[in-house]
Amino acid sequence: MALGIALFIRYFLFIPVKIEGRSMFPTLEPNSYIVYEPYTKLERFDIILFHDEQGEAFVKRVIALPGESLSYLNDQLYINGEHIEESFLVKGKNNNQVNTPDFTLDSMTGVEVVPEGSYYVLGDNRPRSKDSRMFGFVSEMAVEGKVRFVIFPFNEISILP
Repeated sequence: MALGIALFIRYFLFIPVKIEGRSMFPTLEPNSYIVYEPYTKLERFDIILFHDEQGEAFVKRVIALPGESLSYLNDQLYINGEHIEESFLVKGKNNNQVNTPDFTLDSMTGVEVVPEGSYYVLGDNRPRSKDSRMFGFVSEMAVEGKVRFVIFPFNEISILP
């Protein structure tokens, strides 16, 4: 019975994954272990795990949702023309460094709004992240789930919003 419960939790509720690379630093440290929850509704700024067309796993932050326009101007995010604060970036930001160069969704993708069934994602370590600026939109079918916890290293254990 205990094995059955453990397998249910492992495969249907929360699934652990090791973080490779620094694209989500400082939010997620390299070699940290995270736990994600499959089958959950996504919102702006959720951290998600997804796979690209080659099957490579990525962990990134949802920036724009289906039907939204997106732009960055002077290192500030605008969704549908409204400024949106990215408070999670403050932790590791150098005052003289531009985290996100100016761009519009149209200039990066050739479309003005995020298509239905897709998300625009960025890594928190913007200058060093392979994300939607390089590979385009993430299909909701490619999303494995929402990252909920950091479980290792022990001094970094936390619940993610």
